[in-house]
Amino acid sequence: MRGKFKTTTRQFRALIATVAMLATASMSTAVYAFDWYGGASLGNNRYEVTGGSYFPFQTFSGSADGNDGAWKVFLGMQLFEKYVSAEFGYNDLGNASAKGTISGAPVSASSETKAYSASLVGLIPLGSRFDMLIRLGFAAPKADISTTQAGVTTTQTTSDIKVFGGLGAQVDFSKKFSARLEYERYNQGSVGPAYANVLSVGFIYLFDTK
Repeated sequence: MRGKFKTTTRQFRALIATVAMLATASMSTAVYAFDWYGGASLGNNRYEVTGGSYFPFQTFSGSADGNDGAWKVFLGMQLFEKYVSAEFGYNDLGNASAKGTISGAPVSASSETKAYSASLVGLIPLGSRFDMLIRLGFAAPKADISTTQAGVTTTQTTSDIKVFGGLGAQVDFSKKFSARLEYERYNQGSVGPAYANVLSVGFIYLFDTK
């Protein structure tokens, strides 16, 4: 599994490098000439999780909890004024769990997911300081999954590169400070919770780069 994750990480780094080079070439200028910003968001994640997420092809009876906190930090590069940007983030999607029985025997499972992401963010002006936000990009979720069945605990790590997206709104308090309300949906793959739905509030600071 570690070898697979290292391979995925290398592929994701190559993807980020390619996006950055294409953006630089399309603007016919150096990366340092763009406006850069940083930010952080805090919110709640609801995993789409059932017992079958951890114990596929088995008759699970019990409950699953997919509600947890989530947060992210990100770095952005404005490509066309403030209206089109490239963002690179680290996302903590929190935990999910399930507990119940299979054929009368107790079972339990839990997972924790973190992800690196690269996306394009578009802003559609709805007023002088208010914009609609649309996000589309790629995320590399890494899920650590633990299951206990028949008294035996097994652990595994899954990783992949998946498309993800989001919708939201942004309010500009000044030229440097902005706030966001955003909904994002992450595809996590075939093992563990399939999707994560994050609702968050974030703040952005525009750096002096010119």
